[in-house]
Amino acid sequence: MLQIIKQLLLEIVDNIDAGNTDADEEELIKTARFLRATLRKDTYMNKYQAYTYLNIKRAQFDNLVRAGVIPKGKKVEGSNELRWYKKDIIAAKKKRESEKHC
Repeated sequence: MLQIIKQLLLEIVDNIDAGNTDADEEELIKTARFLRATLRKDTYMNKYQAYTYLNIKRAQFDNLVRAGVIPKGKKVEGSNELRWYKKDIIAAKKKRESEKHC
């Protein structure tokens, strides 16, 4: 899958270099934000994003946090909303998947 993504990105770069893109500014900004969020593991996820990413229900997510499987969320300044590092959620997903195969 990574090879496919790499090939697509290389095609995009080639088209940009050749001036062969008809994407408007808004589409390019959305694409850049998506790529940045996808590639950065130090970005945050809110609770909904985290339990959806893990493909579990909210109550199960809360239980995993209480059990210490997932680290406690961190408060965002000026808000009561909790956030989790994407890298921690990815690690929890990998751990859950490896435990299912044992």
